[in-house]
Amino acid sequence: MPTPTVTNTTLSRERGPRQLNPFSEGRRQTNPDFGPKVEFLYDFASPNCYVAYHKLREMSAKWRMELRLFPLFLGGLFKLTEDGPVPRGSNEYNYMVKNLERLSQVLGIEIHFPHSLFPVNSVRALRGSYFAEAEGKVHDYVSRVFLEYWAKGTDISDPANLGRIVESLGLDRGRFFEFIEREDTKLRLRNDTTRAFERGVFGAPTYFVDGVMYWGTPEVLWFLNDQLSRD
Repeated sequence: MPTPTVTNTTLSRERGPRQLNPFSEGRRQTNPDFGPKVEFLYDFASPNCYVAYHKLREMSAKWRMELRLFPLFLGGLFKLTEDGPVPRGSNEYNYMVKNLERLSQVLGIEIHFPHSLFPVNSVRALRGSYFAEAEGKVHDYVSRVFLEYWAKGTDISDPANLGRIVESLGLDRGRFFEFIEREDTKLRLRNDTTRAFERGVFGAPTYFVDGVMYWGTPEVLWFLNDQLSRD
């Protein structure tokens, strides 16, 4: 598997606008009327993914992006990277709380972080993304699960709550639960998490923009939005 190009936004910003748009040339060679192809790797358990998803939807409408969603189980990824979540009470954690509040206000979205259900076991909800994708409702599903957990404080690990979400989207509850408990579905999420690791991914949210990898807090999307406006 090819090694991804990783862009450091801080260094790139110091080198001038031509090197801040690593994806623009490829887009001109394919179809200049459309924006970049963006892969969004997410876990519902990540508050940064929740905020980033809302910013991506805003950007997708503005720049006609081809936005593709890929669930990523952070618990499994951390085993591969021998890392872990930001320790509660650390300086980094405290900054994250303030930063998420700041960004959610800019986007006009509601977020409750931290709350009593954090962290949550998101694995069943993540597997459900595949079912929603097959039914043509992946964006509706992802948006709703994020909303329920981060804005409403719903326990998305509880099958009753997950079933209610599924039914509210017009999806078949029985087929949904049969699908997410299948061994091939479980294997698919494990394999997708491993593939992400092999591509150089070490956390979420991660974004691949025309094959170029970006990682980190949602501010990187403001950076990308700025570069698209200059293109």
